Amino acid sequence: MEKIEKFVILVSFITSFSTVFLIYSTILATPTIGKDFAMNNVVQNWIITIFLMILAAFTIPSGQICGKFGCKKIFVAGCLVIILGLIVSCISISPEMFLASRVIHGIGLALYLVAETAMLVLAIDKKHRGKSLGLVIVGTYLGYTTSPLIAGFLINNFGWRSIYYFILPFMIVCTIFTFLKIDEEWITNENDKMDLIGSLLYVIGICLFIYGFSDLLTFTGKLSVIIGILTLVIFGIYEYRHERPVFKIKLFKNKTFAAYNLTGFFALFAMAVFDVIFNYYYQYAKGWDPQFTGYILIISSIILAIISPNAGRLSDRILPQKISTMGLVILLIPIVGLIFLDVNTPTYIVIIAMALLAVGTGFFSIPNTNAVVSSVSDECAPYAAATQITLRSCGQTLSLGLLTLICSFVMGNLPLSQENAGLLVASSRIIAVICTVLCIVAIVFSIWGIRSDKSQIE
Repeated sequence: MEKIEKFVILVSFITSFSTVFLIYSTILATPTIGKDFAMNNVVQNWIITIFLMILAAFTIPSGQICGKFGCKKIFVAGCLVIILGLIVSCISISPEMFLASRVIHGIGLALYLVAETAMLVLAIDKKHRGKSLGLVIVGTYLGYTTSPLIAGFLINNFGWRSIYYFILPFMIVCTIFTFLKIDEEWITNENDKMDLIGSLLYVIGICLFIYGFSDLLTFTGKLSVIIGILTLVIFGIYEYRHERPVFKIKLFKNKTFAAYNLTGFFALFAMAVFDVIFNYYYQYAKGWDPQFTGYILIISSIILAIISPNAGRLSDRILPQKISTMGLVILLIPIVGLIFLDVNTPTYIVIIAMALLAVGTGFFSIPNTNAVVSSVSDECAPYAAATQITLRSCGQTLSLGLLTLICSFVMGNLPLSQENAGLLVASSRIIAVICTVLCIVAIVFSIWGIRSDKSQIE
């Protein structure tokens, strides 16, 4: 590997760790934050949902921004925005201020995630790509492994704000290192004009749709979904006809690219919610504190850290989506099992289900990423990265939106608490039924992608 490739991998390793720690430490802290700000279950669930919604909304514009101004510049800009958001989180004095900080987190993450993915694709030789993604994912799963322990300890002993103080030095060091050590900019579409109208239509459409989906029981929610869908349809028509679109819809003419991206969308829709469900189950149904909950959650993190790098390396030798499909089949087993979850379900059964979800995720994630980025030319890499991250983010956001929707339906405006644990578990069972269907849909798209790959080779 060349020197610049090693620097890109190192920077991606640090940001991958920081990203995962930010996401999962916030999930672990959500009950404490909700209690601190006296939130009901709907507002509390928006702590995660609003972050993912903004991430999904700003990822597509970030792809065009990276291509025009350079991946390095946008990566550094994203890191600086995250630093600002972390500072706001630390000094928040109201629910509104804290949720605003989550919006800033989402914007910053959208910028640097797209830039990071594009840099990895453009800087690293294709034959080493799976291995490199595997090395980067070690940082991701180091975050998975350590965040339950570190965050649980910090929350219990220093309060929830301490998790954001903890991340700050990593982001500052990463920003300085990138600025000083990486010279390449990777500008792929310098002469393209910014598609401001398309970007605006997309941001408005996706935000309205996701907000409405989360609040679908109300008239406002239904109206938001309808307006959001109409706006996204207009966006699609506009982008298809635009000479320099922010979202390259024509990439979806590549059946392999389309199938693998849709696989990622439905897979994340099906599985993302369970990170929160397990956390809630342990803290509310079992009555565990954040620190002990962290000790249990680390089981799945260790499994992910072991399987994912090896799955990445394996995807350099075997058709990546075959490995990914195997992961989805494994995922389906515990999701079906969680349909029968109860407050009195033995803890070891819940832990086994959590472990199986981790095994399935480990085999799915990196091979699917490798399959997507390898199905397009280098020139389209920033757009492909943005598309993949956006669809996955939309899947995650809708998954969390599903939690908000079902909890609202079952619990009304009751707060999440040990007293209401039975209602929370009832909500989880309904969610498991829906996610079973979504996982099956993901498997169908994955098989379609494999067949499309074979037909292109032939």
